[in-house]
Amino acid sequence: MRDAVRTKICAVAAFVVLAACATGPSIAQTSPQKFHAGAARITVEDTARFEALVAYPTDVAEAPFKDGPWVVDATRDAPIAPVARFPIVLFSHGGGATLKAGGSPLPYADLASSLARAGFIVVAPFHPGAHRPLEDRPRHVHKALEAMLADPRFGPHADSNRLGMMGFSWGGAVSLIAAGAVPDLAHLAEYCSHHIDDRKACEGVPTDGSLAKVIGKKSSDTLAIKALALLEPWGALFGRSDLTSVDMPTLLFRAEGSDLGAEGNIIALAAALPHPPLQRTIPGGHFIFADPCPPAHEAEATELCRDPPGVDRAAVHRQINAEIGDFFGRTL
Repeated sequence: MRDAVRTKICAVAAFVVLAACATGPSIAQTSPQKFHAGAARITVEDTARFEALVAYPTDVAEAPFKDGPWVVDATRDAPIAPVARFPIVLFSHGGGATLKAGGSPLPYADLASSLARAGFIVVAPFHPGAHRPLEDRPRHVHKALEAMLADPRFGPHADSNRLGMMGFSWGGAVSLIAAGAVPDLAHLAEYCSHHIDDRKACEGVPTDGSLAKVIGKKSSDTLAIKALALLEPWGALFGRSDLTSVDMPTLLFRAEGSDLGAEGNIIALAAALPHPPLQRTIPGGHFIFADPCPPAHEAEATELCRDPPGVDRAAVHRQINAEIGDFFGRTL
């Protein structure tokens, strides 16, 4: 994160509006129809080419498949359901070591598949490594969306006027930036100078005054996002005045056993957003939002995979998936 927070945000403010040029029905939030989940990877052209996971509604019965250590409960490359145009939900995974090395949305495929069954197209980039992630990751999301819309399998069935986004941890900050928030490194440094114990938010953040005069700007990859779902977001990056453009409905999750400082991230963010968010507190730690880990992977990734005694991650996911699906169903 040290390289990231030293970077000055220099993108020119612009508001990107995605045109919806096809007619025809869209899936309504009251539609009783349910689908199966399909999943595919698409290639996204950028300064460094990367892939994005697309989860989408299909009429084909599901045939789960393994991708790395993760099992994706969807049918690979199934045809998309042809009956309607579907709203879109973008997803940005967390940061940590993936900021430089690149990362994967696959630990969150259960949520993507759940939304696909509910009638959404989910687009989740495999964020490549970046030296300027506060600029690069919103661009990755934008490019992945454009690639999906240009894909003949999905574009004709996607309703770009109904665009939502969700993000976990670092991806929560990326979601806010994509929705119009302005990253504020000076605010972050001030917070971290008084909260060195909040390691998840502040590790590597210089508190020597070097960021005091850094002025953030709205990202040129801002999107016309209609609703946000934020899962344990990195909120210390933003002050109240940095969030004035983020006035869409927001669903905000906090994990009660998290080591991300709730007071300066989730709680402060909830108080600062111009549109008071729906707030949910769930059991478990910061990584409760990742899918239940395969046994072989649990020994290799204990922080990601292990929960406190008595926490049933699968049950928590059923609750999260249902609430997020209902939220986007009502707001998109």
